[in-house]
Amino acid sequence: MTPDAQNRLFLLAHLPPLRLRAEADPGVTMCLDPSGLPSPASVLPRQLPSRSGTRTGLIAALLLLAVPAPAQDLGKGSRAEVPQRQAQEPDPGEPDRRLPFASTLDLRRATVERHLRGLRTTDPIAAAEAGRELAKHDYDTIFRSFLDGTGLDPEDAGDVLTAFIVLQWMVANDATAEPSPAALQAIRRRFVMPMAARPPLSQPASRAAFAEQVKLRSVLHHASWKAARQLGVMPRFLATLSNEFIPAAKLQALALTEAGLVPKGRANGQAGAQPPSRSSSTPSADARPPVADAPPARPAAPDAAPDVVAPPRHSANWDAVEGVYFRSTTGFGVGGMMIVDFEPLIVLKDGTYYETDDTALEDVDLAAERTAKPRRFGRWTRKGGGFVLTGADGKPADYALGDGSFFRAFPAAAGENMARSYRRLSGGGNSAMGGDVTVAIENRYDFRSDGRYGRGGSVGAVNSGASSGVGTAIGRRRASEGGQYRLDRHTLTLTGADGRSRRLFFAYGSQKDPPEIDRDMIFVGDSVFSADD
Repeated sequence: MTPDAQNRLFLLAHLPPLRLRAEADPGVTMCLDPSGLPSPASVLPRQLPSRSGTRTGLIAALLLLAVPAPAQDLGKGSRAEVPQRQAQEPDPGEPDRRLPFASTLDLRRATVERHLRGLRTTDPIAAAEAGRELAKHDYDTIFRSFLDGTGLDPEDAGDVLTAFIVLQWMVANDATAEPSPAALQAIRRRFVMPMAARPPLSQPASRAAFAEQVKLRSVLHHASWKAARQLGVMPRFLATLSNEFIPAAKLQALALTEAGLVPKGRANGQAGAQPPSRSSSTPSADARPPVADAPPARPAAPDAAPDVVAPPRHSANWDAVEGVYFRSTTGFGVGGMMIVDFEPLIVLKDGTYYETDDTALEDVDLAAERTAKPRRFGRWTRKGGGFVLTGADGKPADYALGDGSFFRAFPAAAGENMARSYRRLSGGGNSAMGGDVTVAIENRYDFRSDGRYGRGGSVGAVNSGASSGVGTAIGRRRASEGGQYRLDRHTLTLTGADGRSRRLFFAYGSQKDPPEIDRDMIFVGDSVFSADD
């Protein structure tokens, strides 16, 4: 997912945080087959609700077998019993059935109003705030950005549903690795196609309204996930999800592989995406989100780098490097204010470039990375003293070295020691645009001349209550850490007090023309820090 898309989501995530949930559908029950592997009938309607004036929440679970007439409200009334039917496993030899639908402006407006109408019955204040934000940000555009580069079609209801199933798994596991195309197609075949012959997917009119509800719920669910990560309240967020969603505990027992979702004990195939190693009770408030990726906070996420106890396996990667650079991009700062940010690029001799992540290049399997994260790669050509960079979206952009948007990055000397502190301040919210919510995130490194380092930070959020009359505030400090550090060109090795080490990408910024090293600016992973002096 692109940084701009994540920034737009971050705004939606604070309406206020953790309250963007519709009511659960009382006519839905979860079921799993005896092996623990979700079956295509993971959600079965116990009863058919009649059509009256009360909204039924979108059934967002492993298989959304909702059967309401999408353009009408569903609610209380007489109910007809529906026998539970076991969905048939699709024949691998059968052609994949496409499920196209037309996404119109009127339908999207009706979808938003349907969501807000239901939210007003339980939380009028949240509904008002959500209405203001959804009027500013097009959920269809945001959802389409999710699917960029995945091979999924935003105008196919089966692909829309596939994306939502995978998103729920990623949220439950706090996973940021992008699922492979093979994993996505496996999910579609296993869980979506058995539903293709039944409403709402089988009927074009109901299919379109159903798909729009899934798209909107996907955007809001992703936004709430980002807010929970930023505020460090992931366990609370997962524990308070409505039963519209697959229980997080069920999803945490599954691995997303090339064969789809399988119990972790049976996950022997190549993983399409795996959650980071973490404790569910100590989520990282500054980890880079999914799909993203990436801002809004563009925090440093060296916690995500692998533990290293052996020599790097891909040292030859540096032989393929033409140069290391960084370019300007936009992000959101405290209160949602638009800011200029920077991201590092590694330009390779084969005519491609790589938007480096946190891990040092010598620990990256570039071939595997191209498959798992294709949107981190693009192509480059020379143009005068600069470059033409063409991203995964196919759009070329001209960059002249030192023109204010594209710069050379400098390596550290082998064994170099620093005696400085560096800080990164980021955040989000909507107070910069007249809203009530302000989020601030600080990350800090203290490097000492004796080869030791310290790391800390904090996160805080304030809702002024200007709209609701009730103000709230939350804050916490990051648990401090420290140990030994070692610099060697573009690699920073951190060894903690527990003896565990991790190698991270590192670079200094540059200034002037011709470029000179700027030690007031460093990159740790894909995040930029400024000297705090």
